[in-house]
Amino acid sequence: MARPASAPAPDQWRRVSTFARDWYVQEWLLLFFAVGMLLFIYLVAKHESELERSEIVRDAALIEQSIARRLDADQLFLDRLALDLGEDRFSPQEFDRITSSRAIESGYITEILRIKPNLDVVRHAPAINSLEIVRRNRAPFGDQIRMSSITEKTSKSTYSQPFRSDSGRFFIEYAAPIFSQTRFDGTINAVISFELLMQRAAPDWAHTKYRLILRDSDGSGMTDAEQVQIEENSYQHTIPLSLPWRDLSLTLIGAKPPTLLPNLTLSSAVIALTALMVWTLISLRKQQRMRQLAEIERDRVYMRSISSLKETNDRFETVLDSLDVSVYVSELANNQILFANARLRETFPGVSVGQDARAFEDGFVAAPTARYPTAQLLRGEAMPGEVFIDELEHRASHRFFLMRTRAVRWVDGRMARLTTLGDVTDRVQAERIRQAQQEKLTRTSRLMSIGEIASTLAHEINQPLAAIANYVNGSIRRLRGSGTADAAVIGAMEKAEAQVARAGAIISRVRDFVRTREPERRRIDINELVTETARLLESDEESRALAIPLELDRSLPHVFADKIMIEQVLLNLLRNAREAMQHLPSAKRIAIVRTEQRGDGMVAVRVFDRGSGISPDAATQLFSPFFTTKSEGMGMGLNICRSLIEYHEGRLTFEDNTGGGTIFQFTLPIDEGQE
Repeated sequence: MARPASAPAPDQWRRVSTFARDWYVQEWLLLFFAVGMLLFIYLVAKHESELERSEIVRDAALIEQSIARRLDADQLFLDRLALDLGEDRFSPQEFDRITSSRAIESGYITEILRIKPNLDVVRHAPAINSLEIVRRNRAPFGDQIRMSSITEKTSKSTYSQPFRSDSGRFFIEYAAPIFSQTRFDGTINAVISFELLMQRAAPDWAHTKYRLILRDSDGSGMTDAEQVQIEENSYQHTIPLSLPWRDLSLTLIGAKPPTLLPNLTLSSAVIALTALMVWTLISLRKQQRMRQLAEIERDRVYMRSISSLKETNDRFETVLDSLDVSVYVSELANNQILFANARLRETFPGVSVGQDARAFEDGFVAAPTARYPTAQLLRGEAMPGEVFIDELEHRASHRFFLMRTRAVRWVDGRMARLTTLGDVTDRVQAERIRQAQQEKLTRTSRLMSIGEIASTLAHEINQPLAAIANYVNGSIRRLRGSGTADAAVIGAMEKAEAQVARAGAIISRVRDFVRTREPERRRIDINELVTETARLLESDEESRALAIPLELDRSLPHVFADKIMIEQVLLNLLRNAREAMQHLPSAKRIAIVRTEQRGDGMVAVRVFDRGSGISPDAATQLFSPFFTTKSEGMGMGLNICRSLIEYHEGRLTFEDNTGGGTIFQFTLPIDEGQE
């Protein structure tokens, strides 16, 4: 049976089926290839997106560090400027020159102001705007009051809240306190533009790669960058700024948004994807190379930053090592020393980084002028926000140091304590010398006053004594002329005449003493002088009873002394003995006077009493001027007695009596033939 002409031959069906099968396989292969290429492109695009996101995160951290470093440098400059103004180190013209140069150099500080405590602006630089414009562009008045109050109370710098000026731009104001000695004298303020801060403080490459937007806590933008049209699907990354003020964030937006290939037809997609594969490989190599170059550049920038930080750290250590004060930093948690400058290691050998600060600090005790307990000062109790200043004494060297200590945050974030020790030993010793000189001046002034009083009394008393002597002489002559007078009465009158003469001689010696005239030293019998003096003071009266047994060495040689002066010394010692035994019954008030010869060419006179003795506290000041244990005493008796004995080249001393009471002893030189 013949087949129809239109029917295909078996070979044709075989070729068609083979073609269809091949076409079907090719279609699936093409589909798989297209899907694979699309999947490949998708994975590549996703990988690129992740790389760009990780890159923007790293760049955001670098930009934040750059801004923070610039602000730290400006804060350090303003704090140093405030310190120099407090010490009047430069003139107003020099202030204008320095601040104008700094503001222009920074590019984002629009004004540097000198503010008085009453918030008046006395100077501003650079002097481009008028004073009225400068005042309008400052922080709100309430914020100005807050900054001035904080800086005055804490002695630390502070920032205002971000504010918007009349021009619509955002600013922030920094205030550094000025102290003239200890008096608050206003602040140094700097007005910082957020817009210019983003332009000048961020690295140059950041502006070419990103748009930088500064936002507040409400998400509102504070720079003009937010007004630029942001393309959809652009890469963005936001980080909170770790700056002195809070609630601000920095947003980085990629300059170009990511793009994907548009949808194409299957045929063009295969061709395009094939070409794209080659182009992608080439582009990947180029991008990889560019990325490597960018990473190398970023690493170079990072290494430069590390090098800059190292140089800054080296400069920091060099400055601290060159100080004349000892500086160390210790951790608050475990008191481990984190840093010690060269001065500390030289002054206190053995102190090193890593050791426990308590072992070093236990060598100090609070000075007499200390205001804080030593434990609170050294351990840093309740210290955050406070500065402790006090004087301490080093036990080993007995030197005085002015310690200043405060809480700080160390470079790794740990809370630490910064302590400086300035040697003030010379000042303390000078103060002690000044006080001693002042006390000597006071004693000298009182002695001069006493000398004037003694001179006046000697002059005034001498006249009535002369009259008494005349009356006594006249009475004696009349009694002797009458022939009926009692011999005992005449003897009493003669004794009265002798005592008047003796009183006149004493007054004459007092006047000579206060006039610094040379006393009359001559050869005298010390036993005879002791006997006469004991007779004058010995009494049976109940209130003034005193028995004076004499233990005299009759073989004593004569001494070379002023009789009146030595008599006054012995009288004063016997009166003191009687007053020391006033609490005893009258029969037990016995003061023994003993004379003896010493082997060093001196004669000793010793007075023994049975009183209550001398306390250890009083013993250290017994011969000091104006020191007395008597309610009505002047504190000059023993001091004058010691001066009189030392004038005679002898010594006046005391010691405890074994039977109770005190023994006073003075020595006098033996006469060696002087007339």
